Amino acid sequence: MKNLLILVIIVLSVGFVKAQSSVRIDETKLEGTIGNYKISMTLAIPYGGATSCFTIGEYYYTSIKNDINLCEGDDRKLLEIVDGKNTGYFILEAWDKKIGETVRGIWYTMDGVKSYPVTLKVIGKRE
Repeated sequence: MKNLLILVIIVLSVGFVKAQSSVRIDETKLEGTIGNYKISMTLAIPYGGATSCFTIGEYYYTSIKNDINLCEGDDRKLLEIVDGKNTGYFILEAWDKKIGETVRGIWYTMDGVKSYPVTLKVIGKRE
């Protein structure tokens, strides 16, 4: 009985942490390009303290539509994460999150060997 109670507590705790990590506020949708490739991106502020990221989100290449996770820490790098590994990052210029605003930056591979210009346009917001 005691083992069953411990198992239930663990399952509920994991579910609670997962639920908190998925809560987002101030969500912003963007569309644009990395180099010549069209992308769609969503960025938001995580709420609930279940992540070390200041900004979270995902993007996908419109021709493929497989989500690539994003996490921005305190170093201004918006890291892309594929299968649990950091595979590249964005450095974006300062922007105000206003619909219609153009956001520019550069995407880099983690080793810095390749880089591509990034141009995004804010197309939507959700508080």
